[in-house]
Amino acid sequence: MKYVEITLLVFAYTLLIVTIFLEIVCYKKGLEKWETIAFTFSLLLLILSMTFSSFFDTTYSKNTTSVFTLLSMILVALTTPLNIMRERQHKIPPLWKKLLFACSILLFVTTSIAFLLNILAKVEYIVIIFLAITVLFSMILVRTTKPKQFIKHREKTERIFAIAFLVILPLSLLANYVFINEEYNLKIGFTLPLVFIFLAGNKFLDDLQRLSLFKPRSEYSNQLLKNYAISKREKEVALLLIKGKTYKQISEELHISIPTVKTHTSTIYKKCGVKNRTELAALLIN
Repeated sequence: MKYVEITLLVFAYTLLIVTIFLEIVCYKKGLEKWETIAFTFSLLLLILSMTFSSFFDTTYSKNTTSVFTLLSMILVALTTPLNIMRERQHKIPPLWKKLLFACSILLFVTTSIAFLLNILAKVEYIVIIFLAITVLFSMILVRTTKPKQFIKHREKTERIFAIAFLVILPLSLLANYVFINEEYNLKIGFTLPLVFIFLAGNKFLDDLQRLSLFKPRSEYSNQLLKNYAISKREKEVALLLIKGKTYKQISEELHISIPTVKTHTSTIYKKCGVKNRTELAALLIN
């Protein structure tokens, strides 16, 4: 059974590596967010640390893999809410993000020092509690808020996964990390690798689909000019609108006033027969 577990783990982090590569491709095309890449990368580090821990038996090796696992947990605790907040419509003030970063950095430094001083056991439960709180917060946010437009097509999958992730991840980490340190005879098992495989596979297919629908911006511009008689300046405004830029950002980038941006936007919507930037983006992409 151990070989099956290791095979699942190897497959999981191989799929995660491929998914990260695809996410980077999508990011360069403006189809993905950096928070998603960071979240996937943190999951990869976590599952790698769990895989390595099953190969080393010496006390020093166990301590090394334990600190690696703890640091990976901190990264997961940081990137999970960052990714969820980036994808959801919410009113959480920016101060909370700064607080999250501060707590994560403090824990990261504390864990590293504890490893050097050989007192790792004193901080491991703090890290696990921090991870549990951030994951719980993230999954509640998924269940209680609406998605932003760019992930609306996978809203149902997100909500199902939120429930599974909320229950499985904390229990798996407790079973595979805390209890092992307390000398209970528990294994990694199949559950956590399968969750990671499901997550990475879902993201992989989603990014593949988005890449297949992606067209260069020049094609959007030509279509606008040809079919809707959009001027050069209106084309520039339209491309920034579908990127999610605010009126102020468009104004600063094109060096025009905000009222001028609003005038161009109204003209674009009227020519294209749409009511908002979401409909405009859908029209251009299709």
